[in-house]
Amino acid sequence: MQTITIKDIPSSLYPEAVEIFTQGFSNDPLFLFAFPEEEQRKRLTKIMYEFVVYDLVPKLNLKLKGAFIDDIFAGCIIYTTPDARGWSDEMNDAIAKMQAKANDKRINLIGEYARLKKYDPAVPHFYGNEHSVKKEYRKHGIGKALAEYMINECESHPASWGIVIDTANPDNVPLYQKWGFVLKATIDFYDIKSYAMWRENSV
Repeated sequence: MQTITIKDIPSSLYPEAVEIFTQGFSNDPLFLFAFPEEEQRKRLTKIMYEFVVYDLVPKLNLKLKGAFIDDIFAGCIIYTTPDARGWSDEMNDAIAKMQAKANDKRINLIGEYARLKKYDPAVPHFYGNEHSVKKEYRKHGIGKALAEYMINECESHPASWGIVIDTANPDNVPLYQKWGFVLKATIDFYDIKSYAMWRENSV
């Protein structure tokens, strides 16, 4: 039986983390809507996740964890805790650099989606930013192990009341429900929808 270990990702594996997120999201309904052309979609999705991994995570003090089977890096998750830093001018500069590299105004649709008022409980909480598993390691319990790690971290956090997750992929909704999340809101975003889900701590 395989052993899955969840731990911090060293910076040497950041390029691989970017690839895992790019692979996982390049066919997500949000990215399919924003960038219909396949090659451009792959390029812009990668640029977006380079920004997420190299700028968003360290500058806002988000948590980036990897799932490993022995020494094989098989999946990763990013989540926000109540201890995260606020937005800053440094983040605005990073966004401007990302937009210049993309050279395609449609990249702004991803930021517009991220700023949607979906479900924001009036209590301190975690937010599940990103969650992806390599194709060849899907259906091996890795996605569940990553989610359970985040849930356990949230349950043991002294301030947090639960976790918010949102997705543009309706296929993810029943999966998250299996993990204890409840659908709280469905929001129209151009031709797609955003599903906002909440899991309250059990302790």
